[in-house]
Amino acid sequence: MPHLVKTPTLLTVLLVTVSWSQAIGEVNLEKTRKNKRDGAKMVLVPAGRFLMGSTAAEVDPQFVETGLPVAWKTHTKDESPRHARSIDAFYMYRYEVTNSQYHKFTAATGHRTPPHWKGPDSPKGKRNHPVVEVNWNDAVAYCKWAGTSLPSEAQWEYAARGAGKKTADGKLAPSPAFPWGNNWDRTLCNNSSYHAGRDLVTAETWNEWYKGDQEADYPLTTRVGSYKKSRSPFGIDDMAGNAWEWCLDYQLPYQSDTLPTKSTLRSRRGGSWANVALHLRSADRQGAAADNLNLYTGFRCVMPAAKPRNTGPVKVEQAGDRFVNFVLEEIATAGTRMAGITRAANRAADRIVHLDGNLLSAGDQSFSLEPVWRAGGIAFSRQYTPEGSAAGFKKLDSPEDKVPYYRTKGFVEHFTVKKATARDVVLLGFENETEEQKHAVPLARQLLEENALVIFFGSATAAARLSSEVGANDNLMTITHTVPDGGVLSIDGWKDKICSGRSIANRLYLWAFEAELIGAFLRRGKMPGILLSVTYESPQVFNQPLLNTYKFVPAFNVSPVAEGQLGKTYLAHIDRIVGRILDGQRHKFRKAAAWLAEAARKKRTSYALLIHGLDPENLPGDPGLFKVFSEGNAYYPQLDDLIQADDVALFVGYNWYPRRLARTVDTGKARQILCFTLVDQAPPKPALYGEVGELYHPTSFDQLPQGKNRIYIDLRFAQYNAVLKIPGFPVPALETSSFAEDVVYWHLVADTVELLAR
Repeated sequence: MPHLVKTPTLLTVLLVTVSWSQAIGEVNLEKTRKNKRDGAKMVLVPAGRFLMGSTAAEVDPQFVETGLPVAWKTHTKDESPRHARSIDAFYMYRYEVTNSQYHKFTAATGHRTPPHWKGPDSPKGKRNHPVVEVNWNDAVAYCKWAGTSLPSEAQWEYAARGAGKKTADGKLAPSPAFPWGNNWDRTLCNNSSYHAGRDLVTAETWNEWYKGDQEADYPLTTRVGSYKKSRSPFGIDDMAGNAWEWCLDYQLPYQSDTLPTKSTLRSRRGGSWANVALHLRSADRQGAAADNLNLYTGFRCVMPAAKPRNTGPVKVEQAGDRFVNFVLEEIATAGTRMAGITRAANRAADRIVHLDGNLLSAGDQSFSLEPVWRAGGIAFSRQYTPEGSAAGFKKLDSPEDKVPYYRTKGFVEHFTVKKATARDVVLLGFENETEEQKHAVPLARQLLEENALVIFFGSATAAARLSSEVGANDNLMTITHTVPDGGVLSIDGWKDKICSGRSIANRLYLWAFEAELIGAFLRRGKMPGILLSVTYESPQVFNQPLLNTYKFVPAFNVSPVAEGQLGKTYLAHIDRIVGRILDGQRHKFRKAAAWLAEAARKKRTSYALLIHGLDPENLPGDPGLFKVFSEGNAYYPQLDDLIQADDVALFVGYNWYPRRLARTVDTGKARQILCFTLVDQAPPKPALYGEVGELYHPTSFDQLPQGKNRIYIDLRFAQYNAVLKIPGFPVPALETSSFAEDVVYWHLVADTVELLAR
């Protein structure tokens, strides 16, 4: 038995018995698919919510009733805190991947076979048993071949337990402990107690069985689907016992805000033929190294339920839809310019890595602050604000209680650099062509005199103008977009073009560059620290070492990626986000635009409350529909004495509901359009974010106050404003909010102007 681990984490023994059971109803298996590559049956798991994990109150009775040592409860600590999760619909393999299916994969690819096969063919008589003795990397390779992926832990547990039901007081009740209910029954799945013919309730009895009865025939798997009474509420078989199943996630604590010193274990779920009830509960978690091989671990696959958005334009129904198509066209254009973006990233990485240089940003405020202190951004980014420059911070003389959090003295001191050096890389950009023409040339000259590498972001016209004025210089590189100066959308009956595209274009190319810069660092054996979103609870615990200690994080061993890979992946994410904003929400945009047009005709005030730094009053193409507050303050106490009946308040936010603002608007008997992103998992406690105060993170609009004077629009960007996953690093990179916020804002502007022009 050379491949069997002799002490499977004391595979801890437990008989689980709790008070009630859930009868298994008829499961609708009509919504199924078949994977053409491996022939696997897939079952639709519908979207829903459930309580993930467990509490001590749920687990304690299991130890009391079985007489197990209290110390064994340590095996369940990683299941807390229990928290609500919202899950999108997906397809999951009805059965674990079988030996027969895995043989198709190895025959087609030449991938190694499990050692216990003792050759290229699967074990005789076990073709329909789950494949075991495959490690996490093997499972991932299979998924890539099959056009699938491993499930996340949340997907797996949801598929096993089912959606949570509402209690009488409207709260979410925990789903059953096992796929079939809450009562343990050793006959309902393939487990060690079943093979032993008795419940193994002590370590001694399990060890006795382990060393004797089951040694005769390895592995003791059974044909998939043999235990039909144990199907999960969604019709998935064998989610308890038979074989452990690899998940996509690292085995990290739930909702952890700390920076792990290492992250090497991958998560497994469901228990196996060698386990007892403790590990067969759906909430149970076990980690193992990605290269771990044993005779009780296999896997199953998942696929998205919804097809990815088709490339190309969205259907045009309103003026704003044309602006969405403009954005999608620019995303596609950016993809064709990846070679130039990568060249600039490689030069920047060489300077930062080999010369220990800094990554700085300069230009007008909305651009130069974009890569600084952003969720998913590179932690060591700083703003370049030279002495005597009119660019950058424009309101530093304001009293600190009147300026937003990012302009306070402490922020300025920590995140700005007054002088560049020959080691540094400076990203230079302007979202207003007037500011650009005033400041681009003198700022670029100063930086080049300081021998910094300058990478200019702007239109081709602006880049040519800058190069002509500055002269030839090897330290000046340009990354250009196709967006013209001025507005980008014409409306019949309206004199001027409307809607600026510069902020979107500049930021699009900026973050595509940062994606490729991260890739360039990885190819040089470095992993930059990535900032955790400030909307998490206590993010400073994670971020502080990155800001004050680490430039590159030494604890993570990440693999290099090919040139263009991360940049193109990021653009694909942005394309998908922008393309999905309108799905199912067009009626909300129509209604919101009607409110705004009505307010304009009645000469009432529409307030735009923007928290990400978009300053439409200073951008070309702004028709002047709004009184703009862009101070980064979701409370806006100054509105208390301003807002009146028939006014409209447009809030464009991140992923929280601004409760105080909503009450202020209600008190003024005004209308409100609230745009933010719903979250899958809210922090366990209210987070604090500078002047914003207590935040509320809704997972559904149904949780929020309803009424005829409220419209909720989902911005649909990544939950905590970062979208790109770097293999081997626990925090996603590259922010997404500015694109979604800009698109929604200008879409509403376009629709409103179209109504006013009629």
